Amino acid sequence: MKEIKQNIRYIGFESTDDGRRFDFSITGGGQESARVSLVIPAPMFTGTNKITFQESAKICYEKLRVLLERQSIETSVRIKLTGDDIAQFRHIPRGRARFPIPKTEN
Repeated sequence: MKEIKQNIRYIGFESTDDGRRFDFSITGGGQESARVSLVIPAPMFTGTNKITFQESAKICYEKLRVLLERQSIETSVRIKLTGDDIAQFRHIPRGRARFPIPKTEN
């Protein structure tokens, strides 16, 4: 059986009470498009290991891409990202620690 290729199109974002919502349209295989909303909770944008608004759409795209590799999405869905999702899909430039390294006292 031939696998149906699904295409991801970024629609935009909106600030909400619980964080930021990123909307994507999934199309493919002659099916109606499905709207997928990924929400990054507001606390992820604050603190020492905060993500930037610029990188947040890319994180959502990567999460959605991996989901589509595992399953087909044919209906609208809302997904709330976790700290684990952020850590997995966040691009960290070489030479930078993924998480802050705790200071040790001598």
